[in-house]
Amino acid sequence: MTLVQNQNWFELEGNKFTLPDLVNSKNHFTEGSIAHYVMDFVHKWKKGYSEFEQKSSGSTGVPKIQVIKSSQMLASAKATINTLGLAAGDTALLNINPEFIGGKMMIVRALVQSMNLIVKEATGNPLVNLDSERSVDFFSFVPYQLSKILTETPEKIKQLNGAKAIILGGAPVSNTLAAQIQQQISAPVFSTYGMTETVSHVALKRLNHGTNTTFKALNNIAFSQDKRNCLIIHAEHITGVPELLTNDVVKLYDNQHFDWFGRYDFVINSGGIKIHPEQVEEQINSLMNENNLSFQFFVFSRLHEQLGSCLCLLLEDNGIDKEELMGKLKSKLPAYHVPKEVYTTTEFQMTSSGKIDRLNTLRIAGINFN
Repeated sequence: MTLVQNQNWFELEGNKFTLPDLVNSKNHFTEGSIAHYVMDFVHKWKKGYSEFEQKSSGSTGVPKIQVIKSSQMLASAKATINTLGLAAGDTALLNINPEFIGGKMMIVRALVQSMNLIVKEATGNPLVNLDSERSVDFFSFVPYQLSKILTETPEKIKQLNGAKAIILGGAPVSNTLAAQIQQQISAPVFSTYGMTETVSHVALKRLNHGTNTTFKALNNIAFSQDKRNCLIIHAEHITGVPELLTNDVVKLYDNQHFDWFGRYDFVINSGGIKIHPEQVEEQINSLMNENNLSFQFFVFSRLHEQLGSCLCLLLEDNGIDKEELMGKLKSKLPAYHVPKEVYTTTEFQMTSSGKIDRLNTLRIAGINFN
């Protein structure tokens, strides 16, 4: 295949294809591969499919299938493109699972804005097998991937710094990673807020250089709050409904800016004190990094006779001294953030999108929870 000058391309399994090539050719990639999925999606998009079935990640409950209109995806893509200043001919990297909304929208943005798209299998460190001399304008990672890049392949920082924008989604960005980003990356890096129902992100938070500590709405999106202090999203052109009620507890500054605290349905009420597990986990994660500890963990609640519910910690059984760990937690954490009980398990269950499946992990470990 000969590429026409100024014609954008998709690179699948090391081979470049123009969009006409993708649309007119048969899908000869291995079924189940990212390349196969991308080509199939491009076929449907170019044929004018008006709706697509989309699976949620399952990180906050049972994965659901919902129908998203192509018009919603188009509106979402344009909002991101305009906010980040992405242009025709720019090159983006797809290295997250396109079966989920974050990866799928990378394809849509490339199609809508006539960008080039390098497609790689989703791995922990997606830049290991990417030539350091290749120019990439737009990266999308989960925080774990960027952490691995900075730790394992610091020589790739130059490549990151050549980007117009780097977005992080799928999980909160730890304080430790945020500090690394501020110290090492000059390209704009943003934490994203969004979900399947919002067709990827609806707000961004800049993490470096002139850092704004709040999430800011994309263009033509507004926010309000319900009586639970949970976020309400006003973006019918993207969400398909006039008001999308979430379970995300926030501090709302105005209709464009908010801080995220955690999920309302995750809140633990222990003796009348409301505890956000996400905040406790961030504190524990920072403590781990300070002490060069590395293990999987999460916090949860169990019934307690006096407190109603108590905060508990489940961690990976890698030989760590639980008493020593508890001593460190008590010295660093507020009293109500110190777990009352600590449990271990040899195996953490994961969702298909790579997040910890908390409920199944607890069930398989035989731990009662509420």
